Amino acid sequence: MASGGPSTVAVVKTGGPDEDQVAGGFHALLDHLGGLKAVIPSKTKKVLIKPNLMMGEDWKTGITVNPYLIELLVGALRHDGFDPVVGEGAGWGCPSDTAFRKTGVDVLCRRLDVPLVDFKRGKSMRVPVKNGLVLDYVTVDEIMKEIDFIISLAKMKTHCECLVSLSLKNMKGLITEDRERLRYHLLDVNRCLIDLNTVYKPGLSVVDGIIALEGIGPLRPGKPKPLGLLVGGTDPLAVDSTCARIMKVDPAEIRHLQIAYEAGLGEIEAAAVSIRGERLEDVTPDTYEFPPLRIEDISPYEKIKVTPGGPCSNCIASLASYLHGYIDKHVIDEATHNITILIGAKARSRGTGNEIAIGRCLERYEGKLPFVGGCPPPSDAYLELIELGLKGIFPVATVDQDARVVPADE
Repeated sequence: MASGGPSTVAVVKTGGPDEDQVAGGFHALLDHLGGLKAVIPSKTKKVLIKPNLMMGEDWKTGITVNPYLIELLVGALRHDGFDPVVGEGAGWGCPSDTAFRKTGVDVLCRRLDVPLVDFKRGKSMRVPVKNGLVLDYVTVDEIMKEIDFIISLAKMKTHCECLVSLSLKNMKGLITEDRERLRYHLLDVNRCLIDLNTVYKPGLSVVDGIIALEGIGPLRPGKPKPLGLLVGGTDPLAVDSTCARIMKVDPAEIRHLQIAYEAGLGEIEAAAVSIRGERLEDVTPDTYEFPPLRIEDISPYEKIKVTPGGPCSNCIASLASYLHGYIDKHVIDEATHNITILIGAKARSRGTGNEIAIGRCLERYEGKLPFVGGCPPPSDAYLELIELGLKGIFPVATVDQDARVVPADE
């Protein structure tokens, strides 16, 4: 369903990550969009800048946004008479203040004298979702009552569950409770994202592709991909679709983008998007590495299988990081047995005796299978279990009915 277009998307080169280069690209992007006053309604007072700060990784890793873009947005908003607020809820299991400190955003906001809101620590409210695909409500900070306009300051990166993390995915950081974020993954994170964006759709999306991320994102083992790009516009779906094309993937193959299009949240077809600035063919890299389309395929080894049960992206990234970056290749070469790793609350044992359960949501298997807790579980904690399992020397556990084991032939 088209939203009525064309939608304008600006694509600009910064030429590099230096502050003067970033500032030049940022102002060029706003110029292509007609300036903030052309984008933000005149009666607007308070504007939320929602950056992707994830787990507080350095922006040069390609995982989080360049904090200098926050400073540029704050300055531009104030110049045009708007009142900026910066707010974020860090990734699952990471306190937001830790992410603020590690990225330097706390110091930046104090220097700029701009409010910095931790969505995980404020007072929450439930906001109804009318005719939601999955959700009846979303839980956000009460400050959202005061917000008149949202700027999504997203990262151009891959995502092991949603394929990409861009403007629409960035809105998940509005959710105040980690348990509700986990619920999104158990229900269907792609459709939940669309319900969230129908309530809190960004009025302006800016995607940081100065140093993007490729491979198995949204964390490590994803790899930085220097592109020197900024992409922005008032239609977040058109912006995300443009970014997808730069990343060399058809946006219609990205499930949450296709669902957003069907829900009327914006444009996805290239013909309905007017690109200003650089031509896409001039800024698209020769290659762009993506994670596997299925979680079952996250393991690069035949002897290590993965059984998913709705795991969150942090748990997937933790497992992928170990399997792709840390496992001893000699252990794989010398392995005498296959093993299966259960991940996610809905994963069920097949009773085959060669299984390992990881993550707090599978603690029902503790004492019944080799098990490592944590949310997400630290990869080094299950390193020994996996290596022992490949050698066939870890104890075979018996799983009783309380653990909801199913026969291997079901």
